[in-house]
Amino acid sequence: MSKAKGLDETKIDKIAKSHMPALGIDLGGTNIRAAAVRDNEIITETERIPTPDGRDNIIEGILELISKFQKDVLVGVGIATAGIVNGDTGEIIGSTGNLPGWSGTPLKQVLEAKLGIPVHVENDANAAGYAEARIEALKRKRCVVTVTLGTGIGGGIVMHGRLFRGANWAAGEVGHIKIALDNKRLCTCGLFDCWEAYGAGRGVIQTAQELLEGVTEAQSPLAKNVDEITTYEIFDAGDAGDIMAQKIVNRWHEHISHGLVNIAHILNPDCFVITGGLSENIDFRLLEDMVADRSLPRVGESIEIRQSALQGQAGIIGAAQFVSDEFLSTRK
Repeated sequence: MSKAKGLDETKIDKIAKSHMPALGIDLGGTNIRAAAVRDNEIITETERIPTPDGRDNIIEGILELISKFQKDVLVGVGIATAGIVNGDTGEIIGSTGNLPGWSGTPLKQVLEAKLGIPVHVENDANAAGYAEARIEALKRKRCVVTVTLGTGIGGGIVMHGRLFRGANWAAGEVGHIKIALDNKRLCTCGLFDCWEAYGAGRGVIQTAQELLEGVTEAQSPLAKNVDEITTYEIFDAGDAGDIMAQKIVNRWHEHISHGLVNIAHILNPDCFVITGGLSENIDFRLLEDMVADRSLPRVGESIEIRQSALQGQAGIIGAAQFVSDEFLSTRK
C-alpha cells in the first residue's frame, strides 16, 4: 500500500504502534455503509446513507460517512465496491450496472488527496472473501473461496492468506462460469448460460417458470402468478411443503453445485464459504453431497461448504482489515 499524500513517517509509526482501527465502507447500489474495524470485527455502530446518483455525488456521500468518524484515530479507509478494481491504483476499471458511470473513477487518488490517510479500494466480493478467510476457523486454510449468492453471483479467492486477483484484476468473477451449452439463458453480462443466469435470484425465478409450465394452480399455488413470481414465494412454498416448489429448490441446488464443482476442479480449495441473501435458503448437507457426487474423489471428498460467519458485514470488515494488514506489513 502506498503512503497517502501528506502523511509523514512519524505519524505512520505512531499509528502502527497504537493498533488503531480502520474504517470499512461497503458501497452498494442501494446503500453505502461504514463502520470501524479492528481484528476482523466491527467495533462501532454502522452508519449508512442511500447511494446517490452519479460519480461526484457518490464520492461526496463517502466523504460524508467518513466525517462521522474521527479521522485522526484511523489507520486508513478501505472501500468495497462492485466492479473490477485496480488494487494498486484504486481506480474502478470495470463497470457495474448498479453504479452507472462509476467506471474510470480514480477513487483512491481522489480520497487520499482529501483525507491525508491511506485509502484502499477493493472489489466487494474480494473484500468479503478476505474477511471470511480470516475468521479463526479458516485463517490457516490453504485456499478459501467465498461465493456470494444474491441478485448476481460473485467470488473472492484467498490463497495462503492473500487475495488472488488475477492478471487484470478480474479473478473471482465466478458468476460467469459457463454451465450449459444451449444459449438458453442470457446473463446480465451479455453472455449466455453463465452460472449467474441459473444460480442467482433471476435464475431461480426462471427455473421456476420453466418447471411450472403446464402446472395448474390446484397442483401448486405458485402457478397462479408465474410471470410475477418471486424468490421469497418459491422458498416459502417449499418450506410449506409445496412439492413443485421443493422440486424448483432442488434444481437450484443442482445449479449451484455445478458452479462449485467447476471451481473445485480448478482450485482444489479447502473450503467454500457461501454468503449473500440467497445463502439463507441453502441446504448445506444436500449441497455438499451434490458437489461430492459430481467431483473427482480427491477433489470432492474433503471440501467443506459452510455458510458465512459474517454475513452482510463481510464487505465492510474485509475492506477495513485489508487496510490494517497491508499498512502494518509495510512497517515491519
